[in-house]
Amino acid sequence: MLEVYLFVNPLGARCMQSERNILKLADHLTTKVSFQFVPLLTQQIVEQALATTHPTLAERNACFTTYYQAILAYKAALFQGKRKGRNFLLDLQTAIINQHQKLSNDLVIALAKDCHLDLPMFLEDWDSDLAKQSFQTDQKLAAEMKIQQSSSAVIFNCDVSQYGLLLNDVTYDALCDVCENQGVATKESLMQELNYADATTSATATASASHQHPHLHML
Repeated sequence: MLEVYLFVNPLGARCMQSERNILKLADHLTTKVSFQFVPLLTQQIVEQALATTHPTLAERNACFTTYYQAILAYKAALFQGKRKGRNFLLDLQTAIINQHQKLSNDLVIALAKDCHLDLPMFLEDWDSDLAKQSFQTDQKLAAEMKIQQSSSAVIFNCDVSQYGLLLNDVTYDALCDVCENQGVATKESLMQELNYADATTSATATASASHQHPHLHML
C-alpha cells in the first residue's frame, strides 16, 4: 500500500494541480493508495500570496488570517469525513483560483452546503479549539517530515520499507517515477493511463532513489 502525505497551500493553484495528480494516480493504480492533503501555512506562503513587494504588517496579518480561516474551514469539513473534506477543499480552490472569488463567510457556507455538510456542525467546528489543534498538529508533522515548501509530498510504500520519499514537485510524471522506482507499476503503463489490473508488481525498493531521480529524497 502507498501512503501519501501532500502538504498544500489551501489556496494555491500549484497545490490544486498536485492534489488532482494524486487523485489521478489513485484512480489508475490497483495497489491501494491512502492519501492525506495536509494544509501548510508558512511565512513563505504568505509572502508569495502578497502582490506588493513591501507589504505592510497589516497586509501580512490580513493575508495570514485569510489562509488560516480557509484551513480551519477545511479541517471542519474533514471532521465529517475525508471524502467530504477533500471535496470541500477542491471546491474552495476552484472558486478562489479559477473563478476568482474572494474568501468570505458566505462563500464558505455555500460550498459547505454544496458538499452536503451538516451546516450547524460545520459552523461550530470551523471556530473550534479542535480545528485549531488539528492545524497545529499538521504544522508539527510538516516540521518532522522536513517540509520546506507547499506542494511537497512524502510517500511511503508500506509493503517494503519504513522510510519515506520526499517529493518536492508533485507532477504526475514524478509520481509515476516513484511508482516505478518502488515496483508498484511501470511508468509507461501509468503515463498511458491503462487499466493494468493484470500487471505484476514487485516488492523491491531501492535506497538510491535520490540518485536516479533528482526530485526524490530519502527521509
